[in-house]
Amino acid sequence: MNIAVSMTKANRLERKKKHEDAAKIYGDILAKFPKNARAQAALASLQKKIAQDLNPPLEQQKELAAAFERGDYAKVASACTTLLTTHKRSAFLWTLLGKCHLQSKNLDEAATILNMACELNPKDPSALSAFGDVRRAQGKTDNALELYHKALSLDGTNLGALNNMANTLMDLGRIAEAEPLLEKATKLAPENPVILFNYSTVLLKDGRMEQAKALLEKATKLAPELRSAQYNLAQLQSLDGDKQAAIKRFETILNADPGDDRTRGDKLHVQAHLNDWSWIEEYQQVRRQLGLTSKACSAFASLTFEDNPDLLRLRTQAYANTLLPKVAPAKPLPVELMGAERPDRLRIGYFSSDYHDHATMRLMAGLFEAHDQSRFDIIAYSFDPEPEDAMRRRVSQAVTSFKDISKLSDAAATELAIADGLDIAIDLKGFTGNNRTTLFANRLAPTHISYLGFPGTLGSTAIDYFIGDHVTCPAGSERYFEEHLIRLPHSYQVNDDKRPLSGHQYTRKDCGLPDGGFVFCSFNSSYKITPVEFDIWMRLLDQVEDSVLWLLDCSDSSKQNLRREAAARGQDPDRLIFAPRIAQEEHLARHQAADLFLDTFVVNAHTTASDALWAGLPVLTMPGRQFASRVGASLVSAMGLPEMITKSAAEYEARALELARDPDALAALRSKLQRNRRSAPLFDTTGFTRSLEQGFDMAHERYLQGLPPAHIDVTDPPVSGATPPHWPLRTPSVAPAASAP
Repeated sequence: MNIAVSMTKANRLERKKKHEDAAKIYGDILAKFPKNARAQAALASLQKKIAQDLNPPLEQQKELAAAFERGDYAKVASACTTLLTTHKRSAFLWTLLGKCHLQSKNLDEAATILNMACELNPKDPSALSAFGDVRRAQGKTDNALELYHKALSLDGTNLGALNNMANTLMDLGRIAEAEPLLEKATKLAPENPVILFNYSTVLLKDGRMEQAKALLEKATKLAPELRSAQYNLAQLQSLDGDKQAAIKRFETILNADPGDDRTRGDKLHVQAHLNDWSWIEEYQQVRRQLGLTSKACSAFASLTFEDNPDLLRLRTQAYANTLLPKVAPAKPLPVELMGAERPDRLRIGYFSSDYHDHATMRLMAGLFEAHDQSRFDIIAYSFDPEPEDAMRRRVSQAVTSFKDISKLSDAAATELAIADGLDIAIDLKGFTGNNRTTLFANRLAPTHISYLGFPGTLGSTAIDYFIGDHVTCPAGSERYFEEHLIRLPHSYQVNDDKRPLSGHQYTRKDCGLPDGGFVFCSFNSSYKITPVEFDIWMRLLDQVEDSVLWLLDCSDSSKQNLRREAAARGQDPDRLIFAPRIAQEEHLARHQAADLFLDTFVVNAHTTASDALWAGLPVLTMPGRQFASRVGASLVSAMGLPEMITKSAAEYEARALELARDPDALAALRSKLQRNRRSAPLFDTTGFTRSLEQGFDMAHERYLQGLPPAHIDVTDPPVSGATPPHWPLRTPSVAPAASAP
């Protein structure tokens, strides 16, 4: 090859704008003479010219990029389209045009355009990352991850790819894989509020609340308009006990978007925690549309607003629709297997984040020990970030298998459950804190059951059955549930007959109570207390000389507000005495210093009521219409004390006054409670377990017969006097109360 002749020919082609032909000659020269400086320089210069010819002038590129950042997508798309008539092979223009279509939700056009951009410049991480965003929006997750991975292999600092690949992994529940990507992105862009917010979300899912809160505080300072960060920070402030700050932050969000029902529902619920009853009037103004016409509001918070199960079901369904798509029924057995016999051991999976010293396990630990291991294979699936404790050890020793799925993605946890061959999968959380109810959007087992954690329907066809009883779910209440009901013969609530009480004999002085006088007690959480109950309680103090009201100390703000409300009703605020939180065994023991437990209405005492009954303290209740407002009646019924169930607020007040004024009647009641404590169904853990197992068998038998789920009544022989007739549903009270067990 004559280098001089070849160089002259290439130069001539350059002048004629035949750049590709010239580049080929330069390339041929360098293939034979790779160190030829003239050819290297000429090719580099030509490639620069090619790039300049391919793309519009640099200044114009900057203007288009700035307009895109301002959100002028239609204007930028129009300009790119025009420029592409003269810069047909400009990867910059194709990429920017594709991003405009992505922002405008024109996903098919965006995919076509960005595919062209990637063909023109397959080593452009920006185009690859944007194409990944399109595939993610189209639901083509695997393809999106491939594109993000390729972009990061070319440029490991590409923020878009780091952030959006992490978000895609989070959508899949692959938190451990998402975290290092966002950690790197945060180090690269420590002032980027969106990346800070996304990283905080990963930390929240991993239980690292303090780190997440610090990131959210920084993100909200950098971008006060970032409502998602403001909302999550308000939630954390509420959990940390700084509820006043949470309310202010919720109000800031609502000022910007008054129609944000999710935020409004949470704000009202936090106000209820503080016994700031101004929330009731605000709720009345929005009750017909709250959670139904805008963002769905928390199903858990909805329990507190009013005792209207029809409205509650609608709100819960709206909430469930945002989390749980409609799930196909279990695949029927092949025809040749229909009517098959029950396997020797049904495989039951319990899913929860409460496998530690928690109210749920205090109720359920004995159940795990009482299960008939010859007929049931019990698997506990824990997504619990709590450390090992005595309760966790107790449960893990009682079950057939204890599996920690806290680090598994939803997909991996689902694969594990399916591989385990479950016959029945039970969600113990529902829409309460630290739940993974979204696992049940997949078919984990032929039968899905909701039990104990959430006191009401989950509003989704993802769940086949809900476990209740004839008091919480009386005839006619079926319409309040998306699920089919398994009604147990006594109370739906399991109790552990091994729960210890401290041996300490609490005196009234120990508890800060007066030595004499009657002690009315209500250890419900503050958000369950509303003006309806409180008015009655204040009238009782008026009518029972030297009596006091013993409440749980939930927060300083709650105490101040309740004392102020007492004073507004002409009552001495000092007659309200607040019990600090103490260890569970001690808390149970100190119940004996009280005379009568007064239940709340819209949401009753749940575990709190069985605590009182186990400790020997009578509970007075009034059932409402929704499940959560009928739990008290269920518990005292199963305790053999139907006389403690009242049918109206007036009867509730009269019965409390009667017991406070008649020491003999109260003593007889307490004596009966002590006798029943070891014989009534409520604390018969083994008997309860056999009834529950019968319910499991009946549900599984329907599956084996090829039948769809249906309402099931478990008909263990009733204990005389333990189960009352179906109590009538009273007219819904619009006053609030509170939520879950």
